[in-house]
Amino acid sequence: MATSPDEPRIGAREQGACLAFAVRLVWRADRRRLIEVIAAQLASAVGVLALILLVRSVFGTVTSTGPGAGGGRGTLVAVVLVVAIGSLSGVLRLFSSSRNRILAAKADRHVISTVLASASRAELARFEDPVFHDTVQRAVFASRSQPTMVVAMLIAASQALLTTIAVGTAFLVMAWWLLPVALLSTLPVLRAARAERDAGYGLHRRLAEDRRVRQYIEQLLTGRDGAKEVRALDLGRILHAKWDVEYQREIDDTVSWQRGYLRTRILARLGADTLILAVIGCVWWLIGSGTLSLATAVAAVTGLFLMTSRVQALGALFNGIGEALFYLMDLRTFAAGTERATDSEATPRQAAASPAGEFTALSAESIGFTYPGAARPALHDVTLTVRRGEFIALVGENGSGKTTLAKILGGLYPPDSGRLVLDGTPTPDPARLRETCAPVFQDFLRYKFTAGESIAFGRTDLPADTGAIVAAAERAGAHAFLKRLPHRYDTVLGKEFSDGCDLSLGQWQRLALARAFYRDAPFLILDEPTASLDPQAEAHLSDRLRALCADRTVLLISHRFAAVRGADRIYVMADGRVVEQGRHEELMAEDGTYARLYRLQALPYHDDTAVGTDTSHRRLSRR
Repeated sequence: MATSPDEPRIGAREQGACLAFAVRLVWRADRRRLIEVIAAQLASAVGVLALILLVRSVFGTVTSTGPGAGGGRGTLVAVVLVVAIGSLSGVLRLFSSSRNRILAAKADRHVISTVLASASRAELARFEDPVFHDTVQRAVFASRSQPTMVVAMLIAASQALLTTIAVGTAFLVMAWWLLPVALLSTLPVLRAARAERDAGYGLHRRLAEDRRVRQYIEQLLTGRDGAKEVRALDLGRILHAKWDVEYQREIDDTVSWQRGYLRTRILARLGADTLILAVIGCVWWLIGSGTLSLATAVAAVTGLFLMTSRVQALGALFNGIGEALFYLMDLRTFAAGTERATDSEATPRQAAASPAGEFTALSAESIGFTYPGAARPALHDVTLTVRRGEFIALVGENGSGKTTLAKILGGLYPPDSGRLVLDGTPTPDPARLRETCAPVFQDFLRYKFTAGESIAFGRTDLPADTGAIVAAAERAGAHAFLKRLPHRYDTVLGKEFSDGCDLSLGQWQRLALARAFYRDAPFLILDEPTASLDPQAEAHLSDRLRALCADRTVLLISHRFAAVRGADRIYVMADGRVVEQGRHEELMAEDGTYARLYRLQALPYHDDTAVGTDTSHRRLSRR
């Protein structure tokens, strides 16, 4: 079966680069054990060559002199040497296997670490792109033993190549005309295997997204976070069925792929074996006609089998290397920027977070932004400024662009148009923006490490400071419940771990606030920081929020208008634009979007005389 024109191919230069990449990764993982494995494999190859020569010598001695006394003694010595070489080869194989297992474990760790480092350095916008997730999926797959496998196959191929050369040399001496036959007999099998390899990798690429869907369903069915809702809604059966459908699709595609190439491989193998049988028949005829001696014929046919098996093994190894190179190309492409990123980020990451006094102002000037793959922009021509010490609020309906704007101001997304200006510097480095900012997002992460570690994640450039961790927890109102945990700040926050404890959603939110306070950055972005708190805790935190952040610039995103009415300036967003701005009193006087939203939220908390609406409408609504 011919390979379809859309199947992936790798050029010779790319193959060499991928091979070098694999060797470099394994070398960095554990160079000493790699050298030991190579030495053991080469010694084993030399042993195979010596074994072949000894067997030939014994056979030649027996056939020429007969089993006499002298011949018998030489034969006995040769047999002892054969056993000794075989025993030594066995020991070398055991040694190589032991070292290879350790090497594989270390190489896996190093390669997966490379993938994780590359993923952690990827810009946030890339996580909006399904192609990026497919690339990550293929890179993770490639990181699992592929580099070690390539190096092992290269070593084995070197060993097979040496043996092939030795047997081929014997062919040239005994029956040179059989050498082309041995090579030709392997070509159909190798071509069929290569076509199957290319198609298999094409299938692997096509199934990347299906496998991600399957992994997500597996996480829902086996993870603790989704367990309660899966059971409350009785989703187990339907999710399992969806998982089974996704898996069946992969099985069906695999069956189709194998069915298409099985017939080709069988025909190729039968053709190769038929050619060998024809050669044996020809040799038999030559013996009968007296053209070829029996000893030469036996040696030639034995050599033909050896040569054919070695060439096929060599071809299979190179074919396997070629298949692994496809996956390594994914890994190499994904990790290409790791070393450059490491070098470029070394200096800023070594610097401590900037003290609050260095922040003077951050401005967005006519910025626009569209998420990758989105049909419409999320932000249009947005302009605003936050200055040192100010308490700024963003309000608006869901989907108005508030959180997107906050992510751009925090250096998580670069704007598509317009520019940011930080302390007079246009288009600042995103890393600089991130150092300046301490965000608390509405969908904050619940880190299942110790409580102290979860807070200390706010600032990782310096060793954890226990006093600062406790102080941050006190500011966020988290210290009271953290000190009651079984191991206080050393308690693991996750019931699925030994001696672990869980927190309520409101307590998790306070922990996220503590993490922001511990970061000690001059610019705080608080996205719905009281959304998970009970009314009393929400009111208490809202009243204290400005005092808690008195020495910081704050950008508060909230649907709770009671929390934003005291802001120095309120920006109202709608459809990705800033439609109003000003203080609470000014915006209420304008009687625009802000005033309408404020009254709608206040309506349920007022009696009939407090809100000027139609009383009949209120009576109807109460019925």
